[in-house]
Amino acid sequence: MKKTVTTFREAKNNNEKLTMVTSYDYSMAKLVDSAGIDGILVGDSLGMVTLGYDDTLSLKLPRLKPMGFLGTI
Repeated sequence: MKKTVTTFREAKNNNEKLTMVTSYDYSMAKLVDSAGIDGILVGDSLGMVTLGYDDTLSLKLPRLKPMGFLGTI
């Protein structure tokens, strides 16, 4: 089932546990999605972990496009 802000809020209100995994690229996000994980976290740590930036501030939104994430934001 697709998760939405509403379903996350309902889970919180019902004290249900959710599974969340960080994905740093599109292929990993697809694997995580197919595993049935409740939420996929895509953060600015992508810049440090995958792209080798010195800090998280260097990652700008347009840089996410080649990683396959802009369509999901």
